[in-house]
Amino acid sequence: MSEIVATGHQVNLLVGASVVRKIEAADVFIACDEFQYVRHGWVNRNRLADGTWLVAPVNEHDTFAPINRVRLAENPVRWREKMARTLEHKFGETAAGYAHDIRRPWRLLSGLNVALFRRLLGDLGIEREWVFQSHLESGRHWGPVVGDDPWDLTPVSEKLAAMTEEVGATVWLSGPSGRNYLDERPFVERGIEVRYFAFDEPTNPCSLELLRERVAA
Repeated sequence: MSEIVATGHQVNLLVGASVVRKIEAADVFIACDEFQYVRHGWVNRNRLADGTWLVAPVNEHDTFAPINRVRLAENPVRWREKMARTLEHKFGETAAGYAHDIRRPWRLLSGLNVALFRRLLGDLGIEREWVFQSHLESGRHWGPVVGDDPWDLTPVSEKLAAMTEEVGATVWLSGPSGRNYLDERPFVERGIEVRYFAFDEPTNPCSLELLRERVAA
């Protein structure tokens, strides 16, 4: 039987280039929309190569809520227009579709992020099977997924292994940070191989930079 490689990541705002490369190395992408939203992370913000920040303000009461329940801030017209115009200025015609998505009246952060994410992969010619974490029996009701002690994150390994099994994959492709917390035993018990993705670039800019490079080539 041929191998099926699964990977996953939070549905962040215009994910980093390393995430796109990791998805490109897999067959199935699990969009982790049940992970907790944590402030000052990358779920609702990103930074361009020149240091410009892109930020989608969210409801301050939704900290630690699952990503798919985080609401965008009220009266969002100003930030939407600012972000859309920033991308139009930085990327020209390449940004037209992204600016359109940003200006749409999303109420949930995940709606905006997924629309941008799908458009980006399509523009880069990366076609992969998508499965939302919230659509998997093993992916629901996660609770905290952050911590400094690998022991505290042991349940995460069990659940990741269960999701990998549920989508029918034989390999789990973890990000490089997985070496610090991942317990491979739940995967081994299910006959699943664990691999760690290596991203060797010196920086990890917003993935729109990859699109800029393709257009310029």
